[in-house]
Amino acid sequence: MRVAILANRANSFYRPLAEGLERMFKQIGVEAILLYDGLESLPRKPLGGVGHGANWKGKLFLIAQGSVAWLNYKRLLRRLRTVDFAVIVGHMPGAYYDLLFDDRQLRHDLPRLPIILYDLIYLGSRADWVTWIHDCVASRRVPKGKHWGANRYDHHLCITEVSEYAVLPGAESYSRIGLNLIDPSLAIEPRELCALIDFERPDHLPERAIQIQACLEAGIPFKVLHGSYSMAEIRKIYRSCSLYFIAHTESFGLPICEVQACGGVILTPYANWCHAHFFETPEPGQGGRLPENFIVYNNDQQQLVSELERLKRDYNAEVALANYRRDQPHFSRGNPEELARVVAMIEAGTINSASHHRHPTLQQLAEAVAAQPWSCALQSHGQG
Repeated sequence: MRVAILANRANSFYRPLAEGLERMFKQIGVEAILLYDGLESLPRKPLGGVGHGANWKGKLFLIAQGSVAWLNYKRLLRRLRTVDFAVIVGHMPGAYYDLLFDDRQLRHDLPRLPIILYDLIYLGSRADWVTWIHDCVASRRVPKGKHWGANRYDHHLCITEVSEYAVLPGAESYSRIGLNLIDPSLAIEPRELCALIDFERPDHLPERAIQIQACLEAGIPFKVLHGSYSMAEIRKIYRSCSLYFIAHTESFGLPICEVQACGGVILTPYANWCHAHFFETPEPGQGGRLPENFIVYNNDQQQLVSELERLKRDYNAEVALANYRRDQPHFSRGNPEELARVVAMIEAGTINSASHHRHPTLQQLAEAVAAQPWSCALQSHGQG
């Protein structure tokens, strides 16, 4: 079997996920072609009104731009015609936006190619985002458009489906393959105890102030993230720090895994800011249970100072790494056994280029959300 992985080189989650997936495919004997220009080469629908009123130079630029896009897509098609299936690395909600790529064109040109999504999380267990995407909620930066549900892709791979919500009825066609972070750039290095404070989030400045004041009171040096970093630069920072402060609710939180892979410990003011890392999805109205490397200090400065004082005495990078590999092995080495099961289903034809027709549309997912007994509370949360 041969697979193409469509990604990019952005300073984001795309490259770590794509390279980890490539390692997992290699481990199970599948030849993988990693296309760093794959996402940008996908066909796009023409935007209505673009170029209207432009002068001749503007129109010439648009023609040239369109020609480059067409050539890139043709080159992508030649590559995709050499593989048995394709995996698009993406993330909800953008992976379901109508503007991401022209589904009709891609399906027309590759009628027998299964198209699979690999996401950090799974749309079918994110009832809040199903509603926001369906309603094109502007406060969540969802653009207007006829967006997709699970029926965009022939299968869904995710690092985890765990969240604050259970998987919706009818949306059970996904595979939890985890994340492979076995990479030399993620390792324990000799260092003094040092904290890392995440990028500033304007909506959570009080939580940030408590983190900084507690570090000062406990006498723990800290670094603050700002601007942008290459993958090599940010991982060098992760290797230099022992403690990582969460800044807001994470949809998944790839840095949480990368820091632990370097022997770090995670500190969060609220457990649900790390809900994707719960051992399992909690019952409605109940709290989730986090692994041993997570310290929840309830946004209490004195409680945090006490925890930091304890870490000054007891922190051990090797122990933290061992905890991570024990409690979350699927976030460390991935789940190649589950990935092999998916490949077997593709070989058997159970997953094929028409499988997306069997998956729920966005409208059907939204109806499934509305049918849940807790949906009224969810709608109130979204309006807030």
